[in-house]
Amino acid sequence: MGHKEKLFGIGEKVLKDHFVSLERYRRKEYVNPVVKVVSVLPKNELAAMAESLVNLTSFKRKVTPESETVGGPIDVAVISKGDGFIWIKRKRYFEAELNPQFFTDYYKEL
Repeated sequence: MGHKEKLFGIGEKVLKDHFVSLERYRRKEYVNPVVKVVSVLPKNELAAMAESLVNLTSFKRKVTPESETVGGPIDVAVISKGDGFIWIKRKRYFEAELNPQFFTDYYKEL
């Protein structure tokens, strides 16, 4: 093996070790603290956080060349063992004040 190959081998090992160290640092300083806090948040704050993350993703997609895959009004629900499925925030199917005929027709059928 020549000097050039040895240098490339050493360079690859140094680069790999550097990326491993960066990943450990990222987890220790950024990921683990967030996971620790999230693990003890009450359900209503988890729901608010989920909605915020969707809004942030939507905003990011609007200001970057990526395709917009999320956005618009957001429905938020919490599912838990104790409470089951609970709506936290739900957009309406339609605005009642803009569709009075629906209620007139609906009550005629009853």
